[in-house]
Amino acid sequence: MHSYVSKLRQRNEFWRRYAEVLEAELAAASARAWDVVAEVPLRSTWESVAKARLHGEPDRTALVWADLDCFKEVNDTYGHIAGDAVLREVARRLDRAFADGAPVVTRLGGDEFGVVVRDLAMADLTGFSQSMSTPIDLPYGQQIEVRASVGVAKAAEENGHSLEGLLRVAEAAAYADKQQANPGRGRSRTSRRGAVLGVAR
Repeated sequence: MHSYVSKLRQRNEFWRRYAEVLEAELAAASARAWDVVAEVPLRSTWESVAKARLHGEPDRTALVWADLDCFKEVNDTYGHIAGDAVLREVARRLDRAFADGAPVVTRLGGDEFGVVVRDLAMADLTGFSQSMSTPIDLPYGQQIEVRASVGVAKAAEENGHSLEGLLRVAEAAAYADKQQANPGRGRSRTSRRGAVLGVAR
């Protein structure tokens, strides 16, 4: 009887340790695939999804590039906690704006987002632009309005369906959008902040 109880305890201990190791491995795998700041898949994970869609349904797939205007000034003025809150909210607004197209959102860079979307409609882009006119809640009860420049690349309209090529097209379109919206980018730092940010207390 004592031997049976001892073996049972050893077996239970083995499975307890196995569960701990498995949980740690799953947490590590999740961390490698997840942007904990913006709460979206990491770019490497997103690229796998985008490439699969471009391969399986190129005629229906489009990429959206969204670049926040003067985001560095958000961090400089309100701090990185506020900046992180802005990134999370922009990611959520992108996901909602393109919800009909099974969107997958990622953060391509510090303040740049990518969305792979199916059957992109101009109304979706308009909806996102309109959503960005709503101030974003910051910690400590503040609000801020942040603008985003957006570019689009549709696989069906480009030569070839390379993800890298489509990203370059979308990025260039976003840059053109930024230049059009901010023709006087040589203005002073203070005047740019007044043009881009609006704070309500």
